[in-house]
Amino acid sequence: MNSTLKIIQPFGPVIGSTQITDKVINKVNSFVDKEIIGNSDKAKTLDHGHKLAGEVSQEIRLPKETIEGDVFNFLYSLTGAYIKYATNKEISKFQIIDVWVVRQFRNEYNPPHFHSGHISGVGYLMLPEGFGESIQKTKKSTSHGEINFIHGTKQFLSKGQVVRKPKIGDFYIFPNYLYHSVNPFYQDGERRSLSFNAIIDQKIYDVYGHIEQ
Repeated sequence: MNSTLKIIQPFGPVIGSTQITDKVINKVNSFVDKEIIGNSDKAKTLDHGHKLAGEVSQEIRLPKETIEGDVFNFLYSLTGAYIKYATNKEISKFQIIDVWVVRQFRNEYNPPHFHSGHISGVGYLMLPEGFGESIQKTKKSTSHGEINFIHGTKQFLSKGQVVRKPKIGDFYIFPNYLYHSVNPFYQDGERRSLSFNAIIDQKIYDVYGHIEQ
């Protein structure tokens, strides 16, 4: 990978943080801008919203030819580094289930949810100039447009929740079962993100040692 993988571990599940490569950002944005925007038939064909939790305008499943190459290589390399850091084990299997783009606009949101597969991730391809002002005018910052990672409850020495304000190029990788949500924002513009689900070696994922059927 071109950038350093950082690990965030404020509670049980390990969250990895890195930067999306420019090639991936440009490739996916180009696909959405040229193939989806203004092409209602193709957008309908690739619509992934009925399988996802979000209350957003568009959730577009990327076709195989768009994933191949730069996108696949980025996700494979990141997942391998993430698992190596977290478990000190090398993956021998990496199977993508889905890769999709979420196009979120004013007042839209993603409720708390988890994913399928073993490994999931989300990163940011495009953001509005701002996320809107707070109703309470004296507040210096808001939680508009932020992503929330949720595990358990707040306790002594355990936050239970981690919140991050998105920045273009930021990418987070985490176990599929980790609950997360996205807050709405209140300004014109698009919050465009890239997400994926993947399967790795069952013997690495299954920490209880169950016999694979």
